[in-house]
Amino acid sequence: MDGKTWLNYSISVWDDIRKSTEEVGLKHPALFPAQMAGRLIELFSHPGEMVLDPFCGTGSTLLAAHHLGRRGIGIDISHDFLALAEKRLAQAGSENHRLLCGDARQVEELVDETVDFCLTSPPYWDILNQKRTADHRDQRHYGNLADDLGTIEEYGHFLEEVAMVFRGIYRRLRPRGYCCIVVMDLRKKDQLYPLHMDLSRILAGEGYTLDDLIIWDRRHEYNRLRPLGYPYVFRVNRIHEYILIFQKRV
Repeated sequence: MDGKTWLNYSISVWDDIRKSTEEVGLKHPALFPAQMAGRLIELFSHPGEMVLDPFCGTGSTLLAAHHLGRRGIGIDISHDFLALAEKRLAQAGSENHRLLCGDARQVEELVDETVDFCLTSPPYWDILNQKRTADHRDQRHYGNLADDLGTIEEYGHFLEEVAMVFRGIYRRLRPRGYCCIVVMDLRKKDQLYPLHMDLSRILAGEGYTLDDLIIWDRRHEYNRLRPLGYPYVFRVNRIHEYILIFQKRV
C-alpha cells in the first residue's frame, strides 16, 4: 500500500464504498461490500493470516480475504446464504476457506484455531423487521430461524447475547489482533438506541480496547429521503454506519 492510499484510508469518513452489481443482485438484507471488507483486511492483517467473520452471510469478507491472500473462516445460521457464499468463493477459485453453519454464540467451539483478524457485522437488533425510516422502504427479513439474534425482542437481552459472541472471539483472537465491527444506531419511535456506544461498552467489558472508529457514509444509497417528523418533531435521517476498530491488547 502506498502513502497516498494510506492517507486516503486514514480519513475518518469513508464515502467512496460501493456495492458491486453482483452484490446488489444477491438480495441479502444486510450485506456490506467486499470493497470495504478488502480495505479493512488490508489494513489490519497480513497475507497468509486467518480472517474470521462469525456472521458471514453471503461471504463478502471471505471473498475479500481470498483476493488478498488471506485464509478465511465464516459462520452463519442460514444454509441458504452459506450455499451462496460457497458458490461465490468457488467461482473466485478460493480453497483456503471454511464455511460453518452454526450459532455465532458457539464460535469458541466451532473455531478450533487462533484467528488473526475478525471482521463482521452483527444483526442490528430486530431492525430488519422494521421499515427504513430514512426512505420508508421495506426491510428484507433475514428469516425466522430460532437462533437468529435479530429476532430477540428485548434490547438488553439482545446485547447480552451479542456479548457472548465477542467473548468467544476474544478467546480465539491472537494477542494484539484486531476486530472490526460494522454497526448502525437505531430508533424506535421516541427511543434512540446507540448501538455503537453500547457495543463499545460491552466489548470493553470483555477485554477489548476501542482503538478507533470510522464513519461509513451511505447517503448515495438513499434516494427517497423524507423530512422525518416535519413539521412537528425533528428527526435525523440516519444514512451512516460505524466501523468500530477494537484490539486485543495482551
